[in-house]
Amino acid sequence: MSIARGLWDRLAQIPFKVWLRLSLLVAMLAGGAALILWTPLGDYFNEEQMIGLLEDVRSLWWTPLALMAAYVVITPLGFIPVSPLLVAGGFVFGPFWGSIYNVTGLLVGAMVGFWVARLLGRDFVVQLAGPKLKRAEMLIERQGFWPLVQTRFLPIPFAFVSYGAALAGVGTARFLATTALGVLPVTVTHTYFAPRLLKDPDPVTGILYLSILVLFNVVVGWPSIRERLRRRRRMAELKASRHLRDGNR
Repeated sequence: MSIARGLWDRLAQIPFKVWLRLSLLVAMLAGGAALILWTPLGDYFNEEQMIGLLEDVRSLWWTPLALMAAYVVITPLGFIPVSPLLVAGGFVFGPFWGSIYNVTGLLVGAMVGFWVARLLGRDFVVQLAGPKLKRAEMLIERQGFWPLVQTRFLPIPFAFVSYGAALAGVGTARFLATTALGVLPVTVTHTYFAPRLLKDPDPVTGILYLSILVLFNVVVGWPSIRERLRRRRRMAELKASRHLRDGNR
């Protein structure tokens, strides 16, 4: 009961302008979900439709800019998937230029989502968490680099990783570096393989596709796994040392 009362008191102390900015962030996410669930965009925004749209305007000089701008607009909305853009970019522009356009669009879109969350939601987290936030930020600073890279390999909505990093106090330089390291191999792999599987769903290509993604995940996750193993071994050594001292008394 005291915990609930303390939380309520902390919420009551948050200024109105902080609540207003948080409401804008929530409204933007809700709007993204509404676009997919209750408007024709949900039926239109798929691989086939996006490929057809880009093919129709492929000869125009601004088509790559339109693809990258679509990432910037769509990525911060949270619930709208970026996979149709990835597949369409690789299908229409090929693996090389498609990868460049897709990676650029995703990085810019990620930075937009990061700064939107920082401007609209960060103050709320600071007010709610209080002094505990500083300890969490120090932990993220020490151990959060490779786990943050690895989140780009997980089936999490792209914008939510950006929002989580911004609200947790990840610095801009670290966010950009981890996003680039996570986005680059995954996006190039998707851009190369996904259009080929769309044209010819070959099981061997599909297995190779998944195997590369798993390999990237293992390589990126190994530093975190090694650190956990090191801490576990250290704890086991400390327990063994303590038991030995107790046995000699």
